[in-house]
Amino acid sequence: MGKSKVKLLIKKYICFLYITIFSITTIYANDLTGAWTATVEQNRSFDTYKINLTADGRCTVKVSNDSAEQETSGNWSWDGTLFKLTARFRNNKLSYLPNIQWSSVVNFTADNNSFNILGKIATNGSQARITFFRQDGFDEDFNQKVIPQIFADLSKDIPPRSRLAIVGIDSPNPNESAFYVNEMTLQFVNSKNFTVVDRSNIDAVLTEQNFQMSGYVDDDAFVSIGKFLGATVIITGNISGTGSQKRMVIKAIDVLTSKILSMVSTAL
Repeated sequence: MGKSKVKLLIKKYICFLYITIFSITTIYANDLTGAWTATVEQNRSFDTYKINLTADGRCTVKVSNDSAEQETSGNWSWDGTLFKLTARFRNNKLSYLPNIQWSSVVNFTADNNSFNILGKIATNGSQARITFFRQDGFDEDFNQKVIPQIFADLSKDIPPRSRLAIVGIDSPNPNESAFYVNEMTLQFVNSKNFTVVDRSNIDAVLTEQNFQMSGYVDDDAFVSIGKFLGATVIITGNISGTGSQKRMVIKAIDVLTSKILSMVSTAL
């Protein structure tokens, strides 16, 4: 075989290799592109992270709490295992977080609607577990600020290390229901005081039992679902009213005794 043919074959091989690598990277990237949110505890308060990852490797990052918020753009990548995100905040309002430099293995839940990483939530802090939930499709303006207080009030009467199943929140708006279920799940997961049943397992049982989260459903039905899931405590709720009269009621129920451990009502 002549040298020219060898060179041609090498060029074709290199070109094929580049295309393959690019295709794999694109497939991996598409699994994470979109909007995600996480809430983490920081200095006895809660910081909310909203990240939007685009297929070209760019991202926007917004971090906020009750006192301040900061937003910037950055870069991200994921090779199928390792997730990296770097961003620097100009004129940062949160003194402990002037920049983000995450490099972590990604662990997805079974339904691919949430993932965990290890990353610093303060520049000089230690690594913390951060759970991001997919927010694509949640374009409506829901009241995210009520969730930390609901969690604080609800969790104080739930025994530590309980196995929780957040079955659902009944709402005329499916997006609203999904949003608050995700936010509530995020709070309980990040607290590290409870074992939270994976959302995909809950959905599978609800489908198998032909259980519908619409209209009035009594507590006994929820308790039965909790038993199928092997949960010791179930959390459920409903949203009613409109405008200034709109309220959300959330309760935690002991699966063994059917006793309501805690109930919280808040205006939305």
